[in-house]
Formats: sequence, C-alpha cells, structure tokens
Amino acid sequence: RRLVKMSRKLDSLRVVRIFSLLILLMASNCQAREQQLFDKDCDTCRTIVEQFYKGWERTISGLAQNGTFESRPGASPKITYNQDIEDYLQGFCSSEYMKGYADYVKDGCARIMKEHHRPIVGKFLHGEERLGTTLSKTQKPERIRSVCSELVKVCPKVPLPEQEVRSKKDKCRACRGVVSDAMFVIRRSSLGELPTKTLKKKKLEVFDLLENLCVETYTRHDDLPDVYHEVCMDMWEADEEKMLEVLTQHANEEKVEEEERKAAASLCAQTFGYCAKKEM
Repeated sequence: RRLVKMSRKLDSLRVVRIFSLLILLMASNCQAREQQLFDKDCDTCRTIVEQFYKGWERTISGLAQNGTFESRPGASPKITYNQDIEDYLQGFCSSEYMKGYADYVKDGCARIMKEHHRPIVGKFLHGEERLGTTLSKTQKPERIRSVCSELVKVCPKVPLPEQEVRSKKDKCRACRGVVSDAMFVIRRSSLGELPTKTLKKKKLEVFDLLENLCVETYTRHDDLPDVYHEVCMDMWEADEEKMLEVLTQHANEEKVEEEERKAAASLCAQTFGYCAKKEM
C-alpha cells in the first residue's frame, strides 16, 4: 500500500511539473507573439502618421481654397471639420497613400484607424501646421511620438537618450539612425515580405524604394535632422553598392534589433568609419 501511495504521489508530482512546464512554454510563446505584434504595430503606426501627412496636406490645401482652413502661425489652425475630412479618414487605409506596403501594415492600418481615427485627426486639428517644409525641421517627429507613443501606445518614445544626435560631431549616432530608417522603409514595404535570397536580387527596386530616404530624415528626426541628412547623402554618394548589399542582407530578418546592429556595424564602422568598433 505504501508503494502504491508513493507511486501515486510521484505521478501527481510529474503531472504538476509537466503542467507547470506547459504553462511556462505557453507564456513564452505568448510573450514572443506580443513582442512581434508590438514591433509590427509600431511600424504600422509610424507609417500611418507619415502617410497621413501627405494626404492631410492635400486635404488642407483644398480646405484653404474653400475657406474652411485658416493658417495661424504659432498656433493651431482654424479648421472646420467637414465631409472632406471625414471621407479622407474613412478611405485612408485603402487610399493611394497606403499602397505598396506589407500585408501587416495594411491590416494594422484598418485596425488602428478604426479604433483611433478621431483622436488621430484631433492631433492634426490641434497642432500648428507648417506646409511645404522639405529640407527643414518639422513637427512630424513630435506628431509621430504623440500618436504612436502616447495615444496608440505601440512605440517607445524616440530618440532614446543614447541615440540622440546632440551635435554635428555625433555622426556615428546619425549613421545608425539612417541605417535604422532604411531597414524600416524596406521592412514595411511589400519587398520586406520576400525571403532574403530573393530580396538581394531586387537591388534596383530597393534603390527606388529608398530614393527619398535622406530627404525623409526631416520627417523622422528632430534632433538635428541636418546631421542625419548630411550623413545619409555622404553614405549613398560614397558607396551605393555597399549600402544596397548590406541593407538587403539584413532588412527583412525576424530579429529586427539584432539585424539592425549588424547592418550598422558593417556600414557605420567598417565601411564608412563614422563609428569606432566599441561604439557598436
């Protein structure tokens, strides 16, 4: 009888241990899925705000012509919310501004805009609008933080202190920022859904995709964007082939942060010398 009781206790302990292991495994898988969802939602939200700007500027221009928009420098514009704005919001995710992106961006756009489209447009209605700000510091990076970090809560607030470009000498940080931007642009596109081996054969398409990368440093950075722009232009002019080789090698791998570090080490330290090895 004692042996039977001991056997039953051992069996119970085994069941408990197996059950505990299963719970830990499930929790680990859920955490991995949540982390992946977080990364993709952040990509999606950043894309929504960047592209929303393009259509918003066109919409605002139309409102200015019919008298329902009044620019007020240093303050929020006077805008009458009307059917034009509502139509733009309702059709945004299927509009020309959201074409050519990966499926996860398209799906995420519909989900995020369904839940947050009114507060998102509120961020635009209640902020000063400065249109036509190519190659100058803009309010776009702050708008991305406001929407994606504070409202939708899917992105960390950037730049992080260790990433911030504080002077013209911070070219290592600027280079890492340019590499991160390029990886983001490829990753969120339909090209980013291709296997690495296939993507490496699409360098011409990737080059076209990154055509405006340096100009868009003003959209993505407000910590001395001129430095990012200068470094970006110098990188492309110095070795375009190497840029494409490294970016297509690392841009659509699953471990985003690890691959960005590898790409930055290859380009910013080994190829262009902006960074010392210890900074990578």
